[in-house]
Amino acid sequence: MTTVLYADALVTAGKTVLDAELRFANGRITAVGAKGSLGALPAGAKVRDLRGRILIPGLTNGHTHSAMTLLRGVSDDHGFMPWLAEVQALEQHLTEEDVLAGLQLAMLEMIASGTTAFADMYVWNSRLIQAVSDAGMRVVAAPATVAPDVVMFPGVTARDGAAELAHTAQLAEEFHGDPLIKIAFGPHAPYSVPREFFVETIAHAKESGLPIHTHISESPAEVAQMLDRVGKTPGDYLRDLGLLDAKVLAAHCVHLTAGEIGDYVAAGAALSHNPVSNLKLGNGVADFPEWLASGAQVSLGTDSVASNNNLDLFEEMKLAAMLHRGVRHDAAAVTAESVFEVATKRGAKAIGFAGSGELAVGKCADIVALNVTGVNAIPHDNLVSHIVFAAGGHDVTDVWVNGRALYKDGEHLTLDAQNIKQRARVSAARIRAAAAEKA
Repeated sequence: MTTVLYADALVTAGKTVLDAELRFANGRITAVGAKGSLGALPAGAKVRDLRGRILIPGLTNGHTHSAMTLLRGVSDDHGFMPWLAEVQALEQHLTEEDVLAGLQLAMLEMIASGTTAFADMYVWNSRLIQAVSDAGMRVVAAPATVAPDVVMFPGVTARDGAAELAHTAQLAEEFHGDPLIKIAFGPHAPYSVPREFFVETIAHAKESGLPIHTHISESPAEVAQMLDRVGKTPGDYLRDLGLLDAKVLAAHCVHLTAGEIGDYVAAGAALSHNPVSNLKLGNGVADFPEWLASGAQVSLGTDSVASNNNLDLFEEMKLAAMLHRGVRHDAAAVTAESVFEVATKRGAKAIGFAGSGELAVGKCADIVALNVTGVNAIPHDNLVSHIVFAAGGHDVTDVWVNGRALYKDGEHLTLDAQNIKQRARVSAARIRAAAAEKA
């Protein structure tokens, strides 16, 4: 059956259509144009009149740890390493039920703010990945590891890092062919993963073709630690280990040198810019304009809510445009158009969903409707500027992924919001109480 959407406008990479009509069927966009220009409606077509709204592609979150919604507000005024220690202490008390509640809470927030795809590093298993598929979102799930003999989440799984490598390959086989699911290896970071284990992970990635999702040069402390330990910056160290021979989703990259940026871009690595998290933890400002100018594969990421406090990519878009203008004293340093493209088309391609992120014939029907009748939208003559500088996740009214409606007129269709919120409250309180008792 064909679904037909009428809206005030449609905005996609490099293109705006006023008084727009979009049609999709079987998960794919079949027609896009001005209302009345696409010919007769197919028999049995389902029509939605979205007057007062505009259509944009679904947004892509290029780096997050979704189940950490349970840790929202933890260690808000501490630097990176003390913050990390406090977070990891709480994570030792997580159960699988907690992680499921946190993941589903994150999906409630992401869907309601227009995110349709996310690249995630955390604890993952078949049940958790199936929960994403059931909710209708896209994910690149990377089970996190730190060492071959270390169990990162003892309340969730007994698998150590070595077992997690084999488990990651099993997950990739299990979900092969699912259009919503991709699997990656998740070595945490160069400072936390022993050299030999990182080399082994790279070998598995090269053999399997699965990407590696890892943190690189996130903080000054990390760079100093690696220079002291191995005499190399994190970027050079991982390059010399052979990381760039694999597919790479590199998170943060705040302190990559100009030479390292060149190496990573030349190798086709995907770099994820996380401006809110980077600023909140005092980690610095990445060379995002240089990434854009180099033609790098780039995405925007929120990181976890423990280092951001929300999953709203509209906030990341606005900050990604404004931050670099202020730092460089140049209002043209990053344009609204370029940021919007990174949050949609470029970001989707960067994490491996090149068939989405654009409202064009043949692309996946990953669509978001934004309300433009609110006070923050009067006027909204330049729609791309409105999306980046004035709109927010609260303006999202409807979401489709692969043609499936996930959110309609502000109501979740695939997740039980009230149940999830209650379970998440209970889980968050329990893990805090458990950590306090142990302390």
